[in-house]
Amino acid sequence: MRVAPVHEADLGPYRRAVEQSRARVARWNPVDPDDLARALKLQSRGRRTFIIHALNPEGDHDIVGRVNISDVVRGRFESAAMGYDSYDPYAGRGLFADGLRQVLNLIFAPDSAGGMGLHRVQAAVQPGNVRSAGLLRSLGFRREGFSPRMLWLPDPSGNDAWCDHDSYALLADEWPGQPYRTPQRRKVVALVNGAPGCGAATALARQLSAELAIPLFSTDVTGEGGSGTLWALLADSPVGGVVAGCFGQEDARSVVEGLRRCGVDPATVPEIRCFPAEAQVPSGGLGLGPKMAVDVGPDLGPGDVVRIALDVAQGAPR
Repeated sequence: MRVAPVHEADLGPYRRAVEQSRARVARWNPVDPDDLARALKLQSRGRRTFIIHALNPEGDHDIVGRVNISDVVRGRFESAAMGYDSYDPYAGRGLFADGLRQVLNLIFAPDSAGGMGLHRVQAAVQPGNVRSAGLLRSLGFRREGFSPRMLWLPDPSGNDAWCDHDSYALLADEWPGQPYRTPQRRKVVALVNGAPGCGAATALARQLSAELAIPLFSTDVTGEGGSGTLWALLADSPVGGVVAGCFGQEDARSVVEGLRRCGVDPATVPEIRCFPAEAQVPSGGLGLGPKMAVDVGPDLGPGDVVRIALDVAQGAPR
């Protein structure tokens, strides 16, 4: 295969390629045999369309696939969005993946070398499109996040709807990418310390876990004597967790050992000390890292939970 910028001579073969692939492509993307003609008129430094051609054509066209690089933002971002389709009869043979590698070589190459000089490229894929997501992961893209109801597209029933997407990204200094690399995530760990049986503290821990999108590890589940299990679970979590329990000075040594076992510096882990509205702000605590005293009475609202979560996240070890 070879990769080239779109030319007017591609329009006829492209229409045939799209029509032959309509049934397969329509599950995930709109099918428009004339969209390449419109794209041809929009080519610029901020929008490029590349066509992947088969060197040994089959049938009545040589179009392996199309790759659009659009929404280019320059300056301090140097980023773009990437969209693509592969076409029959070449789909599933590895030709499109090879062509996409060449496209990435071009967009990360500096302007002086005929490239686009980009720092970052992002692609959005519907969660059910396993082949497309697998292709990106094989090229070294990492999953960055999830966007609900992102694009107006045909849903599995064939009706147009706002469809969810996962976002995948790749940076210039990561290219060539390591196939299927394990994402490197920072660990966020927080201790929620409450009096025995303090249901409000447990509720706060659950809310923080949901807001931070990290698991909750609670002595309500492991039992007060299950600290080994608690820290083992935290150590196995690649993203950290909210650890909830009733921890006093007598527990400081085991907490320090548990946090270090997880690869976390205890001095960086915030301790959220919970007390009911009718009580005074408690003194003491573990005293290992930053302390936050939180009144878990009825006046504690969603905004307070979000602010606590933001404080925890910004102070997390990186």
